[in-house]
Amino acid sequence: MRLHRLIFVFLLLLACCVSTGLAQVLTSSPHVGVEQVPLGDEVYPFLRHLSVRGFIVGFSEAELPISEYEVAGFLRQAQKANLSRAENELLNKYLRTFAHEPSDIVTMFPDSGAEPLFTGGIFTDKDKYLYQWSNDSTKSDLFVHGIGSVEIRHKTDPTSESVGLLNIGGRFSGSLSGEVGYFLQSTNGERQGNSELALEDPLLSKNNDLRYFSQQFYDFTTAEFTYTNDWFTGKIAREAVAIGGGYQNDNVILSANGVPTYDFFSIGAHIGAVRYKAMSGSLVNDSVAPGASYPLKFLTLHDLTFDVGRDFEMGFTDIMVFTQRYELGYLNPFSFLNTVKKGLDDQDKDNSLLGAHAQWNIAPGLEVRGQGLLDDLVGSRIGTGYWSNKSAWQFGAMWAGAFGISNLDWEAECIRVEPYTYSHWDTNGTYSTSKTLLGAQIGSNAISYWTMLRWAPSAKWTISLSAEFIERGENVYDSNGKLLYNAGADYRYSFTDSTSSFNDTHILNGRRVNIMNLTLDAEFEAWRGITFYLRGTKKSVDYLNESPVTPGFNLDPGIISKAPLELPETIVAFGIQALI
Repeated sequence: MRLHRLIFVFLLLLACCVSTGLAQVLTSSPHVGVEQVPLGDEVYPFLRHLSVRGFIVGFSEAELPISEYEVAGFLRQAQKANLSRAENELLNKYLRTFAHEPSDIVTMFPDSGAEPLFTGGIFTDKDKYLYQWSNDSTKSDLFVHGIGSVEIRHKTDPTSESVGLLNIGGRFSGSLSGEVGYFLQSTNGERQGNSELALEDPLLSKNNDLRYFSQQFYDFTTAEFTYTNDWFTGKIAREAVAIGGGYQNDNVILSANGVPTYDFFSIGAHIGAVRYKAMSGSLVNDSVAPGASYPLKFLTLHDLTFDVGRDFEMGFTDIMVFTQRYELGYLNPFSFLNTVKKGLDDQDKDNSLLGAHAQWNIAPGLEVRGQGLLDDLVGSRIGTGYWSNKSAWQFGAMWAGAFGISNLDWEAECIRVEPYTYSHWDTNGTYSTSKTLLGAQIGSNAISYWTMLRWAPSAKWTISLSAEFIERGENVYDSNGKLLYNAGADYRYSFTDSTSSFNDTHILNGRRVNIMNLTLDAEFEAWRGITFYLRGTKKSVDYLNESPVTPGFNLDPGIISKAPLELPETIVAFGIQALI
């Protein structure tokens, strides 16, 4: 782990040099829009599009989410650009929503300047609220939304199954005195139809009410309370967080794609070209023995991101997962966690990781990104097949305005996760929460190749086509489920002498399988806040007709289970969602 320390010192010195050369004025005076824009909001792909085309400067996805105030600032930048008709339509739509320019709204319970919802206003492109209030003199506001959705999912392959999902809830958000932001969203849902199909959804499968208790109802809550003053931001929240800047929001460093939300508090600073965030969160352990209390599990993360000139950004992330006790030493917001660990943990129970990420706008319309994660590394054994050299890498590129079509984006990304990455000898310390990896969702001992075309021909239509090819080496089991060979493919199982190759561990060892996912998405926002959508997914699975690669283990082919862990399927979903 000494290499981790050298990398940390080098990047810290570089950041200090860059921040000295590029320091600018402090962030802002008190303002509305302190609250965060949730990950998954449709404005993020649009901001990415504007950034890659060179229409806005400073937008970064290295740390997400960002505030409504920041979103509005980027949108205002784009007003000076030479945009296409569709880009202008999208820009004006999002300026109304996030900058409230113009403040032309529809409400159910009218405030001054608002049109009542049920006198024709619902079938317009005005932003809609159950209630809205604002006061310019105190820089305070309140927005109340109703949330609803209905979705039908139908599986045609390998069996015919259907499920209906109904959601209803609300959202409260706003700012107080230009320095305090608040956000609360809570929804309650009901399943009607096949429960197994519903549980294939990565988030629904982690909902304990749906899986274990009622088996029919489910609910989700996200919330935050934020204080900001000039360059400083402090927050306590339960929301999705992403670190790294992957195009799919699936990062090898910290992913938000399919990860259940967890509670955390954070402090951050943004001064000119430099952004820093320190976060400590409470995770949910993967398994608990019947009758036992939940083991304590926590995450601490430090991320430093800085700009080098106008077009290049880089940063690094320091991470610690620790269990069984509260540890004040890891709560210091500016320290090197692995060095702190050496003074606190003489049994190596805590799991330290180090990440780095970068983004380069090569030319208007063309951008490349990359990130890497070191879980463990012994420099003298690089390239030898040593099992504990655990890492993950991610590289991608985006062409905005692809093929001369201003509203078409083409993204591509490759993720490689070495065997045993995200695992830990003490299984309580795995890099996971609620039975879900915090890193790349393809899991360890796998390589994925992903690409997507996204077309927004107008402010109402969005169409995307994506393809993902995954190569994976699975662990080898017998017909009773006993582990015969550990290829490092499951983060819940670390190295053991009886099932693992000490010095002959290589990516894609084990039982080989190839997976191809094709997805078509189409969304039509008939009126602002009311969207119809159609989504189709085709998953193909190919287990290769070859013996598993198990160096050092001569396994009898007759005892190896041929049961597939992955199954092919075809799913079509259609529905309507409303935010009014």
